Amino acid sequence: MTSITDMKINQLIKEYGSPLFIASADSIKSNLEAFKLAFSNKYPKIIVAYSYKVNYLPEVLKVIHNQSAWAEVASGFEYQIARRLDVPGESIVFNGPHKTNQELRKAIDEGALINVDHFDELEQLEEIASTLGKTVDIGIRLNMEVGIDQLPDRFGFNLEYGEASQIVKRCSERGLLNIRGLHVHLTSYIVEKQSEDNIPAKGIKLIWPKDHGAYQAASEKMVLFANEIKEKYGLKIEYIDMGGGFPKVDSLSPYVDAIVDPIVDGFKEADLPTLILEPGRAIVADAADLVMTVVAVKKLPNGQRAVVADAGINLLPTSFWKFQDIECLSMSNSDLEETIVYGPLCLQTDIIAKAELPKLKAGDKLLAKNVGAYNIPQSSTFIYPQPAVLMIDGTDVKVIKKREGIKDIF
Repeated sequence: MTSITDMKINQLIKEYGSPLFIASADSIKSNLEAFKLAFSNKYPKIIVAYSYKVNYLPEVLKVIHNQSAWAEVASGFEYQIARRLDVPGESIVFNGPHKTNQELRKAIDEGALINVDHFDELEQLEEIASTLGKTVDIGIRLNMEVGIDQLPDRFGFNLEYGEASQIVKRCSERGLLNIRGLHVHLTSYIVEKQSEDNIPAKGIKLIWPKDHGAYQAASEKMVLFANEIKEKYGLKIEYIDMGGGFPKVDSLSPYVDAIVDPIVDGFKEADLPTLILEPGRAIVADAADLVMTVVAVKKLPNGQRAVVADAGINLLPTSFWKFQDIECLSMSNSDLEETIVYGPLCLQTDIIAKAELPKLKAGDKLLAKNVGAYNIPQSSTFIYPQPAVLMIDGTDVKVIKKREGIKDIF
């Protein structure tokens, strides 16, 4: 994000408290523009639908939607946020494994793009279509082998074992649902294969950024399936939704080629589908930092230097999978030394980083960089209330989430 060291950190901390999230509107805008450009330079029909689950603070979303991005939502709750922000239904991609009948009816009425996740949801939609007396347009989410070693994908209809073909056959025969598109999402958090007696948390792994070869494999299989169902059922796919999980915007080039080339090669020019992309992390990860204050310095029994800060895994839960990039904001000429950065929680697991840092003292300020993805929506009021979130837009500073206090709990 825009260098936070240029801001009067102590003044902001004095006014809004520590710890403190600070987001950059300029970074969000430039990331989104770069993402769009990377794909539109190579493919004629793209839609960028920002993934709400990554960070759905309304002021963040306003910046994104002012750049003409669609909304990708994974629940009726997120759908309501999008509509309250005046995102029209026809500019919402509605994903996720749990959609109530009421939510589906609303999405159908408002023209949202609904990607179906499982057989029970398909039955829900068939019942709604029958009640409405009309055919309802849908997309179907697929899962497939793309070279990622993980437990079976829990989302969508499997391609290799024939589930996806079964769904297309059913929709074609019953005539209640019209399949307009195909959706896939290559998750960045996987559960590695393990014996059944292990707990899942032991096998959770962050694989971001993923190898672009996985996207190429997914794109190729989507195209083959689209052509197969067109030949067999006369079904023309209008869109291919490749989901999210993309790397930083300055590293997109091989991913663009991996996704676009199979689509261009696999369709006639007149039949090219719209390409939908659902970035989240790539847009907001480096658009927010967290300022925190050192409250104690410790020397561990093994000689390791450590500090305790006033922000922990309650605010930075992604630290469970990958340590944060931490730097010191206070002036210091001392030699760097590996330092464990603990949070303030009464948990042995409250560790947010191991970083090369100068000699520190209580009151020094640390910066956890590039924490705009997942941390804010997944943060909790565990032992401590949540901090304020500021948005820097040019020279303007705006509170976009107020600091919680005891009154909020009661």
